[in-house]
Amino acid sequence: MNRLLLTCGANIYEINAVRKHLSQIKGGRLAQAVHPQAQLINLTVSDVTGDELDYITDPTVPDSSFFEDARKTLTKYDLWDRVPATVAKFLKDAGPEQETPKTEDLAGHNLHSYILVKSASLCEAAADKAAEIGFKAMILSTVLEGESKELGRTFAAIAKEIVSKQRPLNPPCAVIGGGETTVKIDGAAGTGGPNQEFSLAAAPALDRVGDVVVVGLDSDGSDGPTDIAGGIVDTQTMARAHDLGIDIFAALAGHDVTPVLKKLGDEIETGATGTNVNDLKFMLISQVNSTNRHELPRERRKR
Repeated sequence: MNRLLLTCGANIYEINAVRKHLSQIKGGRLAQAVHPQAQLINLTVSDVTGDELDYITDPTVPDSSFFEDARKTLTKYDLWDRVPATVAKFLKDAGPEQETPKTEDLAGHNLHSYILVKSASLCEAAADKAAEIGFKAMILSTVLEGESKELGRTFAAIAKEIVSKQRPLNPPCAVIGGGETTVKIDGAAGTGGPNQEFSLAAAPALDRVGDVVVVGLDSDGSDGPTDIAGGIVDTQTMARAHDLGIDIFAALAGHDVTPVLKKLGDEIETGATGTNVNDLKFMLISQVNSTNRHELPRERRKR
């Protein structure tokens, strides 16, 4: 069930609406079980856009979603005939008495919740660092969603506008985004992740366009089911891929981007970071026609 949800293109709110209604502990049920025997304190690092507690720490806070939200997700992504029959029957037949606990159900509980780090913090820190090293920095959005490949192409289009028209920023500049994009998979797929697809999808549109570097990475150090955090591409990626006999378009179509990034030497390896504050997407654009390139040195890409 979880694999279907993660590959159908649904966002985290839609995914969790289903998962919370299929679990015996999610959706506030753990908090309900703990009360009144113990005091419950949530210390949370947010990995969900909007920082809504019941989507960050959902077993131990009241749930704002309903069975109807779970049903809508399965209908929207045409999953009713693909999920296990027991799941489909349970979601169709579930009544109000089986609903997850809401605020009124947990009223009076000895429950305290604190968000220690918000999901936007990563983008804000990246903007501060970019400004520190000499780039004009703009946070495009901290709540990015949608298909990873499409967003990668959008970043490339913004880069072209900056290089050719110097808008919305004058180079050297950094455009930064955060959130949680998705990958919709139909049929067989290779190895990859949403941040890797984001970065590699930008490469064709960036081919020989000024001095631009595009990066997509997962803040926990593992993008999708892989051991790398993401990928980095530039305006020479397509030419290097051609020289190595790599078909980037085929890799994107088959969702098999990890081997391509590794063959190009453009994977980003951080190891487990010990935290998770969503994904980070950004691009750096050097001064137009400048020989003083603000590129990330290759030897630093795997740190």
